[in-house]
Amino acid sequence: MITGLVVEDGGFELVVGGAGLGPRRPLRDGDADWLAGVAGRYVDAVRGSSRREVLLALGRELYGWLDGERRWLRQLLEEASAPLLFEVRGPRRPSGAEWALLRAPFELLAAPEGGFLVEEPEQFAVVRRLGRPGPADALDDRRLGVAFMASSPRGQHELDYEAEELAVLGAVGETGLDLVVEDSGNPERLGARLAELGGMPVVHLSCHGLHNWRESPGDRPTPVLLLEDDLGQGRPTSARELVGLLTPPPRLAFVSACLTATGADMAGHLPAGAGRRGAEGAGAGAVVAHSLATELVAAGIPAVIGWDGSVGDRAATLFAEHLYARLGRRVTVAEAVAAARRELLESPDEHVRADWHLARLWLGPAGGGPLVAGTVKRRMAPAHHATTTFLGSKHDVRVAAAEMFVGRRPELQQSLRALRGRQKGGVLLHGQGRLGKSSLAARIADRLPDRAAVVFGDYTRTAVLDAVATAVEPIPDARDLLRDRRADVREHPDRFRALLVDLLTGPCAQVQGTRRPLLLVIDDLEQVLTHDPHGPHRLHDGAAEVLADVISAFDPATTDSRLVLTSRYTFTLDGLESRLEAVQLQPLSPAARHKLRRRQQDLATTQNHAPDTEAARRAELARRAMDVSRGNPGLQDLIGLRLVYGEQVDPARAEAAIAAMENYLRQGAPAGDPDLSAFLENLALDTLLDQAGPAHRDLLRACTLFALPVPQPVVDTLAEAVGGSANRLRGLGLLDAFPDDYHRPTTAVAVNALAAGRLTPLGPDEHTTLAALAVEPLHTHWGGIAPRTPRSNDQDLQLTRLAVAADRPAVTADCATAAVRGLHEGSASAAAALGQRAIDLLDRHHHPVPLHLLRAVAEAAATRGDGDRADALLDRAVRQIQADPQHTDPADHAAVLHDHATA
Repeated sequence: MITGLVVEDGGFELVVGGAGLGPRRPLRDGDADWLAGVAGRYVDAVRGSSRREVLLALGRELYGWLDGERRWLRQLLEEASAPLLFEVRGPRRPSGAEWALLRAPFELLAAPEGGFLVEEPEQFAVVRRLGRPGPADALDDRRLGVAFMASSPRGQHELDYEAEELAVLGAVGETGLDLVVEDSGNPERLGARLAELGGMPVVHLSCHGLHNWRESPGDRPTPVLLLEDDLGQGRPTSARELVGLLTPPPRLAFVSACLTATGADMAGHLPAGAGRRGAEGAGAGAVVAHSLATELVAAGIPAVIGWDGSVGDRAATLFAEHLYARLGRRVTVAEAVAAARRELLESPDEHVRADWHLARLWLGPAGGGPLVAGTVKRRMAPAHHATTTFLGSKHDVRVAAAEMFVGRRPELQQSLRALRGRQKGGVLLHGQGRLGKSSLAARIADRLPDRAAVVFGDYTRTAVLDAVATAVEPIPDARDLLRDRRADVREHPDRFRALLVDLLTGPCAQVQGTRRPLLLVIDDLEQVLTHDPHGPHRLHDGAAEVLADVISAFDPATTDSRLVLTSRYTFTLDGLESRLEAVQLQPLSPAARHKLRRRQQDLATTQNHAPDTEAARRAELARRAMDVSRGNPGLQDLIGLRLVYGEQVDPARAEAAIAAMENYLRQGAPAGDPDLSAFLENLALDTLLDQAGPAHRDLLRACTLFALPVPQPVVDTLAEAVGGSANRLRGLGLLDAFPDDYHRPTTAVAVNALAAGRLTPLGPDEHTTLAALAVEPLHTHWGGIAPRTPRSNDQDLQLTRLAVAADRPAVTADCATAAVRGLHEGSASAAAALGQRAIDLLDRHHHPVPLHLLRAVAEAAATRGDGDRADALLDRAVRQIQADPQHTDPADHAAVLHDHATA
């Protein structure tokens, strides 16, 4: 029976256990105006960083309004049993005044002279419902299942969605629930994936949201999620469209995007920005309108979690982590949401704490009950599932099957944009061996069906024409053209280019009737590349002539046909290589590595026939295999899938292979396991390092100075001192390229993690010298003093470590506080030690020590149990304030006095 607030027929009443408390109160115009004022002040409070005292004042106002002269809310709190689920129930089609009451921020309710009700031991939790409760579909015997998809379209502020993926992966653990992660960001592909699995109880979407999107200026505003199309561009998706794609629909949808619980008529919310989940849009729209969350409920989803404002990435990630940790223990959705909300409220991070109240849980008539009733694990891999498939019709090139292909969304989208554009004749997929270049080429071919011709192993004119002939067999004009002129090309090789040009500008120029463009894939081009000690690789003489003709023929100005080349290395070909978009494959991200490991585990569970008596040992070995693979999917496939999860492989052999790889990464001898030895021999890291030459090896060693990818111009600064070229090391696959986390359009580079294990570590003197060269340029690239875009804690930590090593007080003073606070989340001892080194450096240079640095180091010292040190630092902070009160920020002053008083 309901306990809470029932809104209907233009009025409302408080109820406990279904029984009303006092008379029903009408919603008058004055009430609606007052609630609108509360909503406006709530928005202002959120824009003002959600200061506790401001939110408490709003919560007490709401409490007093509900309580009335007869103290009805106080009576409800006294009579209701704990935990108290406070349900705010309205009709399925509320009026304007009813919407105003339903949307009021009841999460803030606070007793007079007290704190928030959510802080009370009784575990107060708010849930909203549209419509009267009705019967829900019967539950099956399966355990909880979650489908997760993240989306961050080009042109929007970048979301740290992989951190949320990792949080969900970590929260669910190895058992307790089934997790499927859809990598595309595309709603159609998510729908197809769910249909293949028979649906999942929970769908979690991490993305940007817009509560008042208009397709054109005169249209009615609509709440949408900004998902992705195949090219990574924004794809606004409404609630009804999304529900139509999710078949069967989930029992719970978590739309972890800004403003998904905010109506299209609401204005003034915190705008989108770095680290927040929203998109730029117009102001308020219709007088009364659904939010995306309530649209989903109205469209048939039983329960929806959304955000009533622009939530920060970190808060969204922590909320998801705690939500699924509790749902995995089979608590109700309302209890899990309430617990996750309290975790944000109690966070030591003020930016996380500021968003604690934004989560909203909306229910439909069938929502509110349990999500699952059983414990049976789903079959996560279809019965026909295979780990590999083939690129091309001749089955020459074995590649990862679609289900095992993870973590390549940026490279796939970059390739598709280039192939569908008018600037480049094709793409060059390059990077270290076994990173998945051929598998990516196969996924590109999947997106351009029935067009691919594949050349592999034989790169002669004859081989190219053979592959093209197979691909154009269904195109009569192209088939006849090749048949009539191939013999002429055999006799006169110089006519090869003309034949290709006529083919590509004629029957394979564009889609028209039976005609269609061609996709020519030339795979493993490194087989015909020659090392050049003075620059990029070059092609063998015969292959150079063939490839020059091919690249010249694929002219985007005259044909829609395109090229895809894969190679471990970049190359030079008299400038023709510039006609190709270079796409460098990165090592798999941490989130992608975890996804691949889980898919390997799911596959092993599906395919292995005998019960696994050492499942726990294999799970631990799989984690170690993931770590030693350093983001190389081919290596993770070998060690993780074929050895750790091989049904006929003794776990002792897998463990020995992992230990051998760990030794190899410490500059040890090549591994003793025959399969692993063959893999490393094929990877040829030591040979590559030899080919790079002394200057490039010195630059590569210098780059081990950094724990994060850094902007390439910073590495170019090091190259001026030690020699070598970042571009050459990237071309060899020894430096990996990434978007810079501080400024995404900038390319950042890092030493390939497998290659790093083969390099001699930097000595102390080298480290100091290189840090002195790098710290100021890196600080400038990452925003400098008072950056317009905030740096991450990891970036400040990198800068602080370099500044301390290089003895640079200005950078130390600017970055050390955030570095200490970020490090404190993992190790208070390490944070206190780094902070003390920073303070000593500043004192040595007679540089002012920021008050917030003294506070941060004192907090870390107190956490590790060094109360005397913490007291000394706070005493120093108080003395600094007393010595110069006129130049002390009032907020810093108050914070220091508070810390000193409570120490």
